[in-house]
Amino acid sequence: MAAAQRIAVVGAGAAGASAVYYAQAELQARDLGPADIHVFERSNRVGGRAHSGSVVYNNQTLHFEQGASMFIGKNQQLLDMAIKFDLSLCSHPCTFAHTNDVSMGANLASRLGAYGVWDPRENKWVVRMGSGPFLDSVRMLWRYRGTGDLSYVRRRTQAAVDEFMQSYDDFSNHTAGIFSTWDEYLENKPLLRTSLYYHAAEFYLSPSERIRRRFLDEVVSLATRVNYMQDVDRISALGAHISMAAESDTAYSVAGGNWQIFANMINSAPAHLHLNTTVREIQRSSADSDRPYALTVLSATGEEITEHFDLVIIATPLPLAGIQVLDEQHDKLVAADYVHMYVTFAIGIIRDDLFPAGRDLPRLIVTPYHTTEPFNCLSILACLTQQDLQRCRDGPVLVKIFSHAPLDLSQVFSSVEWHHEQQWHSYPHLEPRNAGFVSDDSEESGAFHLDRKSPPPIVLDQAGPTAGVFYVNGMETLFSTMESQTVAARHVVRLALFGKG
Repeated sequence: MAAAQRIAVVGAGAAGASAVYYAQAELQARDLGPADIHVFERSNRVGGRAHSGSVVYNNQTLHFEQGASMFIGKNQQLLDMAIKFDLSLCSHPCTFAHTNDVSMGANLASRLGAYGVWDPRENKWVVRMGSGPFLDSVRMLWRYRGTGDLSYVRRRTQAAVDEFMQSYDDFSNHTAGIFSTWDEYLENKPLLRTSLYYHAAEFYLSPSERIRRRFLDEVVSLATRVNYMQDVDRISALGAHISMAAESDTAYSVAGGNWQIFANMINSAPAHLHLNTTVREIQRSSADSDRPYALTVLSATGEEITEHFDLVIIATPLPLAGIQVLDEQHDKLVAADYVHMYVTFAIGIIRDDLFPAGRDLPRLIVTPYHTTEPFNCLSILACLTQQDLQRCRDGPVLVKIFSHAPLDLSQVFSSVEWHHEQQWHSYPHLEPRNAGFVSDDSEESGAFHLDRKSPPPIVLDQAGPTAGVFYVNGMETLFSTMESQTVAARHVVRLALFGKG
């Protein structure tokens, strides 16, 4: 009997767990024996940027997502996995780890919940929703001169989502949809492809789109700042489409943490999981090895080990991983600039002079575009004196705050009982391909020169006798979500296992 194919997967986040699970599933679907899969994860946990936490307050456990926090109803693979593994879903945020009744409503305002755009320089609400569905609808009609802009952006968003969902159709056919570059992936997706070449502001304000500037600055910008910490004149139009999709569909979290999806995918595959194990180098094996690739790893015990594999699937962002892959040329090929962000969770009482007086606070508070102080956005996850998200002004609250720099808690709270800070290189700067140089101000956040016209390659070992080193996370330079990483991984393992045919 032939030895099982030996596969190394680097990273145990959404992409790595999906690569493991779908590799075994694709082999089983073709009546092929399971592979011998080894997953190498340098941290002590599964999930990658899906990382959950909790705090006990007044004898009640409060849950929060430190990283990737939600997925939407159209994310078929994540929903399928949650159902398959009998995980409980709740409407985001899942603070109390059980099904809740956060209303998603029928229009944009109610889907966002109570939200406000707050200008800290003048301490005023630029726009504020949360007075109830009827009043919010009237306010939106008046402020944006009807529903034309909203309807048009929704149609654009839905068209982009529909093109992405073609990926699921590919998976139903053993031979369909296998490609070797992300540009090939985009060939039959004209809106996704075109949207990569324009800033969101440039795209939506163009004569063919004619979206009003106020709607762009207050609604689309809110979505891009919350989802990607990027402004509409920096982020690609595709990034804006994906951001608006997250704000126009039911948002779910897994009770107890989204990481459970990925832990179950690895456990059920099956695979050998090596935590606290750092991959240092990926090279071609010497001639005396019967497997073509050698991985040098630093084990959990501090021992340097070299193991040999038939295939290597890299499912972690290479610009952040510090792995030497084949030769130094790959560093430039996979280069991407990731957003460095701070996520602060705190229990405390919000300063009574921070926001305009006289009104209850919205659930989600976002600062205007090009504003980074004191934060990008603040989400009230729970009022801890009463379960009413609209009345959080006077008592202790659990909040989640995104910022580009460490948060000065005294700017936000009059008193703090507990806090926790998490730093991430969370997702790439989603600059359009023709962005060029963003700013002459080197100190301005996000200023960099994009000199790569195509996404990073999928196949890294182009020079060898066989293609055997594959990279999943290049798709993140198009857009980045948990679901897109599962889809990217499934596409890549199909190419790795079966070729283009």
